[in-house]
Amino acid sequence: MIIESEDYFSREVAIPSIGREGLHKLQSSSVAIVGVGGVGSSAAYYLAKSGVGRLRLIDQDIVESANLARLHSATADDLFHPKVEVLANGLSSLTQWCQIEPIIETVTGRNADELLRDVDLIFDGLDNFRTRYILNEYALRTGIPYLFTSAVADQAHLALLNPPKTACLECIMPHVADRFEDSCETQGVSPSIIGVTGAMGTGVALRSLLGLPSSWNDHLVTVDMSGPEFLRTRISKRRNCEGCGETGNRGFPLTRAVILLCGEHTANVLPPDNMTLELSEVGSRITTEKLLLSTPSVLVYRHGTFTVSLFRNGRFLIEGVENEKQASDTAKEIAQSLGMRTPLDV
Repeated sequence: MIIESEDYFSREVAIPSIGREGLHKLQSSSVAIVGVGGVGSSAAYYLAKSGVGRLRLIDQDIVESANLARLHSATADDLFHPKVEVLANGLSSLTQWCQIEPIIETVTGRNADELLRDVDLIFDGLDNFRTRYILNEYALRTGIPYLFTSAVADQAHLALLNPPKTACLECIMPHVADRFEDSCETQGVSPSIIGVTGAMGTGVALRSLLGLPSSWNDHLVTVDMSGPEFLRTRISKRRNCEGCGETGNRGFPLTRAVILLCGEHTANVLPPDNMTLELSEVGSRITTEKLLLSTPSVLVYRHGTFTVSLFRNGRFLIEGVENEKQASDTAKEIAQSLGMRTPLDV
């Protein structure tokens, strides 16, 4: 059955603050969602169903069994597939008016300008501050609003940042280091708080895209479902902020070649230069019993006790590592077995 957009959005345009003019504004808007795990995938569904015209989905990871309870549209059949492709396929079948652009990539200072260009808002669905500070710097330099969200255990945090008009992420959370003991793997995270965060974040994003008055620009909102409790904390700029203050360096944070992802026992290994690998050819060199998945986008296989995900641009993930030295040593070993260079060789 073909559904007309006039019927699809009829209840939304009935809201006085939106109307047909607001819907048209949303349909001409573009949002980049960086990190499409629980919060990011939830927000993607709500943003698409609210009429946002273009969604750029950016994520570096594949679907694992521990993701299925929180990742919208993912099933057991999607294991090992890139999260952005799984989400894009699910969204495309539901929201025919939204253009979905899936990008399997790690956001770094090297590629942020390319990945985030031409969007009206950046939605943060990440689980690490290393990448959040890159988004913060891009928002500071370009003036694109940056919606910070975080969800761990039964708590969520949200803040709409639009530096230099407002405080930036460095103002309110300076020098936050990603620690395993603070991750959702150790603290846990509930599907309900994921949904709450994605829904609230969508509401904030829509008000920003519509240009509606909002008090989110100068507050950090904390939601604690164990209470339940909603806490609004006023945020302000710091003169000595290293991001937007008088002494700010206005530069992207350095991204290391081998990054041990927080709480996942997984290393992300960046190539020295982007490649265009023919994964089927690489896969032909791997024995069948070790091969878990082979698609044009990703090759997943067993390497000893590790699970390796190799992407077309030469980036790979190593699951099962315990520390950075083991990650670096294993990355060299895997690269040599595939006849590839790693940044460690440069």
